[in-house]
This record gives sequence, structure tokens and C-alpha cells, in this order.
Amino acid sequence: MITLSANMSNEPRRCRVILQPTILVTAFLLGFAGYVTYLKADDMQSDQAQTANSPTISILDGKVFAGELGLVGKPALTQDTFEFREGMFVSKECERRCGYSAAPYWVRIKGHSVRFRSEIPCEKSDATMFWTGTMKGDEIEGIIAWTSKRWYWTIEKEFWFRGKLVVPATK
Repeated sequence: MITLSANMSNEPRRCRVILQPTILVTAFLLGFAGYVTYLKADDMQSDQAQTANSPTISILDGKVFAGELGLVGKPALTQDTFEFREGMFVSKECERRCGYSAAPYWVRIKGHSVRFRSEIPCEKSDATMFWTGTMKGDEIEGIIAWTSKRWYWTIEKEFWFRGKLVVPATK
């Protein structure tokens, strides 16, 4: 059998006094965290709006390369022009022939070379081109993985491309 002494009867009151400041501090911190989260969300929205309204700048932006492309292991199929403008990449010949419009590209600088990637969907079919290339000095080269999804099969081809700088980036 448990009995309560007179000293223990003050225990709940003492706990309440200790808990009240703790509850106030916790409520304050939660409110402050909510306010900071609100400010962060507001900053992110303004950053997103700024990004949507301003072009992406890259080391490749403004550069145009004249070159050629062909199936891997085969001679060139066609002459082409590769353009980097306002964060977008386009193969002018692929755009003209097949409806591959300009698409965003990703860049990584490694040593004295600039690597880039771009995924360009076709506007006329269910095909996609995955461009992977490297620019060293005034030259660019790389591989294009072309994929076309059909009803019950997928066609995949691999192309090479290369070119020389004809229009340097303006500052």
C-alpha cells in the first residue's frame, strides 16, 4: 500500500511551476521556427520567380559550334550547328529535321574541359535524344543516345558529334 506524505502533496505544484516556463519556451521556439519557415518559403518563392524571369548563365552560353554528326562507327551523316543560348542547347539540324527544340543543359567543369548533358524530347514523336559532350578549347565532341519508344518495342541508336567554335560567347 502506498501512502502520500504532506511533502509529496506539494510535488504537483512544483512540477507545474517548472513545466510552465518550459511550455512557454517551447511555444516560443515553435512559433519562431514557424516564422523562420515562413520567411524561408517566402525567400524560395522569390528565388523561383527570379529564376523563372532571368536566363540561366553558363560558361557555354553564347557559343555556337559548326560540325557534323553520324552513327557511331560510321562516317558523318550530316553537317550541323550546335548552339548554347540562355541556358538552352539545340542542334539546329535535329530541330529542323525532326522537331528537337532547344532544351536546358547541365554543365560541369573538370580541369580544362567543360562537360555538358542535355535531354531533348522530340515534338513530333515519342523519341528522346540524350546529349553528352565535352568542350576543350574551341572544339566540342560527344555522344548522342537516341531512344524511340514504340507500341511494344524500343529503338535505340548511338550517334557521335563534333564541332569547332564559330561564335565565341559575348560578355
